[in-house]
Amino acid sequence: KQWYQRRVRGVNMKILCIAVSVLLLDVSLQADLKIIRTSSGVSRPAPCAVICAGETGPNTELQANYNDGRVEFLKVKRIDISQCGFVEKPILTVHLEGRVTRIAQWSHAVYRADAKSFGLYITQNTKSIWNSPSWNLNVMWSAYGYTC
Repeated sequence: KQWYQRRVRGVNMKILCIAVSVLLLDVSLQADLKIIRTSSGVSRPAPCAVICAGETGPNTELQANYNDGRVEFLKVKRIDISQCGFVEKPILTVHLEGRVTRIAQWSHAVYRADAKSFGLYITQNTKSIWNSPSWNLNVMWSAYGYTC
């Protein structure tokens, strides 16, 4: 009988330890994200707010846009964010990574963003920019939005 009681107590302690561990893990994985305002102006429940991030990888393909025979800006093909599951256009932050001496001179702007994708324009102050695979361009992005 005593052996049985010790065995039951031991099993109960293991179950309690597992339950507490799962509870602590669940609490630690929940991050508070508060979105103050979106372009739609619609407030949604806090549990629907998520951060989704990714990158295009090195050697991102660029398309040139010409004006008077000179390259006015480069466009990054549409960047797919559909796996994030946003229900409306998220807030986007973009960072360019690559050969620093060239990329440090660039400016960039997001265009035609929606819940599933966005585009990126890249320019530089000289009004003329050219494309080179040696730049090793990688676009890193973060999106903050709602999934419900």
